[in-house]
Amino acid sequence: EEGEAAAGLVTESEGYRLHLSSTGSTGYLGVFRREDCGRLKFVAMVSLHDGHRMRLTYLGVFPTAVKAAVAVAKAKLQSSSGGPSSAVQVGPVPTAPPRRAPL
Repeated sequence: EEGEAAAGLVTESEGYRLHLSSTGSTGYLGVFRREDCGRLKFVAMVSLHDGHRMRLTYLGVFPTAVKAAVAVAKAKLQSSSGGPSSAVQVGPVPTAPPRRAPL
């Protein structure tokens, strides 16, 4: 089926081409398994160039390997389009509570 590798890995999700890894335990570049209080979670990290050197950037913890891989793909795409790595924000963005209309 389109979007899946022979090993059953998803190769595309949310419109992004995911970066596969033949050496990682998850099958995705920059995605690592972590067990937290008996629950399996996935950490996403990526090496990005900040103009002077490569920096390992923590992208967050995700409920699935595919969601973590999407975060890596987004970060790599932003980085390759010339945006600074400090501007990479892939995880959930905190939102302010809704403002009340004046009475």
